Amino acid sequence: MNNKTQDITQSLNLNLWYVRLRWIACFVAFVLVIITVKVFHYLEDGNLLPLLLLVGILAGTNIVYLYFIKKEIFTKHLKEMQIVTDLLILTFMLHYSGGIENPLSFVYLFHVILSGILLEKRKSYLVVALSILLFTSLAICELTNLVPHYTLDIFPHKDTEHPSIQVQPGKEHAVVEEETLHAAHYPPYVWSITSLNLFLMLLTAYFITNIMERLRSEERKTNEERQRLEHVLTATHAGLVILNKNQEIVWYNEPVKSLLGLETIENSQLSKTIFNLIDKEESPALKTFQDGIIRSVEGEKIDENGQRQYFQVTVAPLLDANNNIYQVVELIQDISDKKILEAEMLHAAKMVTLGTMAAGIAHEVGNPLASISTRLQLLESQRDRSFIAQSVKLLQQEIRRIERIVKGISQFGRTSKEGWGLCQVNQILTETLEIIKYHDAAKSCNIETNFSPDLSDVLGVCDQLKQVFLNLGLNALEAMPHGGNLLINSYAEKGNLIVQFVDTGIGIKKEELERIFQPFYTTKQKGSGLGLFIVNQFILAHSGKIDIDSEPGKGTGITISLPVHRPKRLQKNNSRIS
Repeated sequence: MNNKTQDITQSLNLNLWYVRLRWIACFVAFVLVIITVKVFHYLEDGNLLPLLLLVGILAGTNIVYLYFIKKEIFTKHLKEMQIVTDLLILTFMLHYSGGIENPLSFVYLFHVILSGILLEKRKSYLVVALSILLFTSLAICELTNLVPHYTLDIFPHKDTEHPSIQVQPGKEHAVVEEETLHAAHYPPYVWSITSLNLFLMLLTAYFITNIMERLRSEERKTNEERQRLEHVLTATHAGLVILNKNQEIVWYNEPVKSLLGLETIENSQLSKTIFNLIDKEESPALKTFQDGIIRSVEGEKIDENGQRQYFQVTVAPLLDANNNIYQVVELIQDISDKKILEAEMLHAAKMVTLGTMAAGIAHEVGNPLASISTRLQLLESQRDRSFIAQSVKLLQQEIRRIERIVKGISQFGRTSKEGWGLCQVNQILTETLEIIKYHDAAKSCNIETNFSPDLSDVLGVCDQLKQVFLNLGLNALEAMPHGGNLLINSYAEKGNLIVQFVDTGIGIKKEELERIFQPFYTTKQKGSGLGLFIVNQFILAHSGKIDIDSEPGKGTGITISLPVHRPKRLQKNNSRIS
């Protein structure tokens, strides 16, 4: 819904609200006229007809305004028309019910307040000017007897201190009558009540318009923020759902419909879809209501075409003025493309690593193969038993050397059937060493290890941890092209398992450290920029963290911290590395 449509809708609602208010005013005016004239006789019976006629005019104009609203006629100026009409009807009703002596003259202030709420500041002061003009005109006309004054008996009119004495023919005693006085004919009262109304109307208009200007300013800011948020969510195709404490949906945006593949949106259907998506065990929204923690969970569903869709749902609390959680908001994002990209990046990183290893492995395998080939050629012409025995021993050694290389390669990239399980980090590090020691740079480097025995297992994907250690080990060797020392440590510290790779290579510049985990950022001429990005993603997925301390020209130290887990539901045999 755009701004223009919202303004039209808001104006329509205000006009309808004002019409309903005028119907209440019609009823109240009718009841007051009947009670005043027929019950308490505060007004003469002759005033009943004009007053009822004015009430009828008020009801009739209300019907006309309803017609205007329905036909969308004069919609821009309908509020002004109603206020002006009401002020004219009010002035005439006051005239027939005691004029400025009628205590209901304060109703002018009611219209001043309404104009301050419904109209802009300039128009509100025009209503104030019209109200003052009408009230003052009524007061002056009655004061100067230009219009008759109708007595309202609720206001005192008898002068008991200066009675008039009249002698009627045929009677022995004079009749003492109290003189009738009208405040409307008393100039000091007229000017004082007029001045008081002028002051009250201006003061009321000043406060109301200033308050409404502030409220409208806040409303504009709120609308701007809301529209900005809607545009951002629309651009990102993200869904937004707000839940109350009973896990009932109180609001949602339009992208939720297409995002979750719903033809129509009903609260019950939407709630069921979201529950099947992320709330299969325990609702994240319920947890956030309890602890106020922002949490992010992932879910998946099969679309109508049989394709698997992945979603990320972020749940955050909404706080009231007292910092109490009264609602939660769920941000739903389709991360299917992200999952595909991550899989492709992981595959690309493995291919880069395999390519890096291939040259060194080909060289290492080539040497024993050449030795075997040469020895076999010599065996064809030699018949010496000692030479044959020596050759067989040498051939066996070269074959075992090839077997170790092939075994190390076969371990790399194998997918674990169990997925998440208990992993023995020292065993993974040992198997990683069997691979990286065949790298070309390893020939000129000294690799030392210091593995703490009896380390607790960590919960994770063993294949991913091996990928992490392999990337870090190869990076360390490549950072020492002219030789150096690589130290690999493992030890336990405060409930965490620590793995360190410390080299004496070329180091990393400070400005490069800030970008080193960004995808596709690399300082190598033939690097892909994916290795350390994937390393960081894997460590974060294992609830761990990675720290790098480096000094150009002296070397780099990389420290990985992994939490130790011993869940009862996982058996010890899951710790085997497949």
